[in-house]
Amino acid sequence: MVMCPSAPPARKGVGRLSSLIQLVLVGGVIYFGLFAGKDLLDFYRFRDAIKQEARFATVRSDQQIKDRLPAFADSVGLPWEARDINVVREGDRIQIWSEYEKELKLPFEYQRLSNLRPSVERTL
Repeated sequence: MVMCPSAPPARKGVGRLSSLIQLVLVGGVIYFGLFAGKDLLDFYRFRDAIKQEARFATVRSDQQIKDRLPAFADSVGLPWEARDINVVREGDRIQIWSEYEKELKLPFEYQRLSNLRPSVERTL
């Protein structure tokens, strides 16, 4: 008769403990993400608007781009500096960017000043 080595005895409570740790980690990420998430979402929305303008740069003038993007920045609620849009065309390339500082609010009354620079460079 061939004997199989027996499996080690199951440790009770290990599955519950690892589930609890995972739950605490996910809760912590959500808690911290709620604070800075809105500011970062606004940055990504503004960068997407810049990408959209770069896509249609062949049918829009630089002045039209400079008029449309500040209106979007205002609607999102970005700081005043974000309305300063730079547009550079060189041959068949266009570069559009803006630069502004935003205080990212984090838990426990911690704030961090971040320099954000949404930019797009595209071949026309």
